[in-house]
Amino acid sequence: MPDTLERLSLKEKLLADFTIRKTALLLENPVLKGFREKAVEAFSLQGFPGKKHEEYRYLQVEKVLTADLNNSLTPDISGLNINADIFNHPLLVQDAYKVVLVNGFFSDEFSQITGLPEGVCISSLADAIRSNNIHALSNLGTMAKSESDPFLALNSALFTDGLFCYIPPHVHLDKPIQILQLVTGTDALLIQPRILFIADTSSSAQVVQTVLSFQSNSASCSNTVTELLADKHAQVEWTILQAEDQTAGHFNSTEVHVKKHGNVKVVTVTLGAGLMRNNLNIVLDEPECEAHLYGYYHPLKGQTFDNHTLVDHRFPRCESNELYKGVIGADGTAVFNGKVYVRKDAQKTNAYQSNKNILLSDTSTVNTKPQLEIYADDVKCSHGSSTGVLDPEQVFYLRSRGISLEKARALLLTAYAGEILEHISHLPLRDALGKQISERI
Repeated sequence: MPDTLERLSLKEKLLADFTIRKTALLLENPVLKGFREKAVEAFSLQGFPGKKHEEYRYLQVEKVLTADLNNSLTPDISGLNINADIFNHPLLVQDAYKVVLVNGFFSDEFSQITGLPEGVCISSLADAIRSNNIHALSNLGTMAKSESDPFLALNSALFTDGLFCYIPPHVHLDKPIQILQLVTGTDALLIQPRILFIADTSSSAQVVQTVLSFQSNSASCSNTVTELLADKHAQVEWTILQAEDQTAGHFNSTEVHVKKHGNVKVVTVTLGAGLMRNNLNIVLDEPECEAHLYGYYHPLKGQTFDNHTLVDHRFPRCESNELYKGVIGADGTAVFNGKVYVRKDAQKTNAYQSNKNILLSDTSTVNTKPQLEIYADDVKCSHGSSTGVLDPEQVFYLRSRGISLEKARALLLTAYAGEILEHISHLPLRDALGKQISERI
């Protein structure tokens, strides 16, 4: 059978995995079984997107989705030399509840989640499903719909582990949750973790999701799906930091639902991976809730960073703010496609969207497409986009004060990124990111 699988395309191999390795997919659970079967049917119909798929027209997904990838269905960290130094990385929050996913699997060995407030659950998603956790089973797949995107369908069909987190009503975490997604090893793996995060009524949490490569010499690809529910009056700050190796590909989907008086802020900073696709979809699911989206991306030579966002205003008196900024280096490519969708009943909506880009070279490329789709008549909405180069007058002003050209450019670009970083409330992490960006510049 392995020889046969080697001759198949990646799609055929993955569909075969679903049939062959049912034990690892936890199909004995009747809820999960129906969920899986619906997802694999959706993936079978959609397949991987190509140039004719409008939402992926600027991406060459075939560069990272090769038939050489092996789907990681069982945890195997034997033989992986995971050095403790990785846990002192400057992009990690040290004083935090630490959750470590190694190649997509929850690691009891490296995670540190002791001292949690009463009722808070942080565990392996597979363990939560096996134990029939009511919050896990009742919310899994309710936000990320398999039929809406091929990568959502693929993850739903074949994920085997990840993270489950439940914050009970009126619980406020005293320190952040650090989720470290570690990609390591020499095998070319397709890594598919699933994160399910439930913030119940009037709770609050701060989460930092960091993706790093460590001693990885292979062209692995990750397909991460996060489902986040912020219930009534809940407040969640979610920071995504992406700093994988140039050889890595990553498709990251974050699906968020916000209930009445809920408030969610998502900050996405993309500095690594050869190809990075971020899908961020937020549904304002009851009246009088808020969502705030901020992003910074900085592709260098050979890197492609693609951000797609959707804010779905379904009910009246909701607010959304969105600001994404990019710095595109020589031979780097960026894509921004953001849509604000205001439904007919979503009166009194306030929605603002902006995308700004700076090109550092004639060979820098950006494709930007901000969109408003409005069916209500009593709203305040705006959107805009700008693309250009560093202001020569500002550069001249700094140089006239004795600052070198290189230093002047670095100062201006660091300040430009600072408008996004200031929305990260954890000050040491904000400072560490500023240094990383400054070194990159």
